[in-house]
Amino acid sequence: MSIMAQKINLDTLDIDQLKVYKDEAVKLRNAGKILTFSGVGIVAAGYITSVIWSNTTSLEGWDVFMTLIPFAIGGVIGIPTAIIGIPLWIIGGSKNAKAEIAIQKFNIVPENSMALGLGITIKF
Repeated sequence: MSIMAQKINLDTLDIDQLKVYKDEAVKLRNAGKILTFSGVGIVAAGYITSVIWSNTTSLEGWDVFMTLIPFAIGGVIGIPTAIIGIPLWIIGGSKNAKAEIAIQKFNIVPENSMALGLGITIKF
């Protein structure tokens, strides 16, 4: 059994397979967006929590470092989440663009046509 990824040639797929490929690309792109913004949000929430905690307490000395725990946890969880999300977002967007270009070959509606009703398109 081979675990190597297979490269898909979009020119050999029919319209239904292209739509499935495009749907998967959109899901991948959206998952990347969600991970990226979630990671940034987690880091921001940790930072805001640390700032509020440090401003509302009168700790001195080494106890001040305790107020940095939420920021550290947010950084440890949020930064890797955002780092994973960015490539997923880019790869999904790239696959989506390629799928849209491949779908255009099935679109035979003439653009900027002034004709109304039934029409015939002849291509040589």
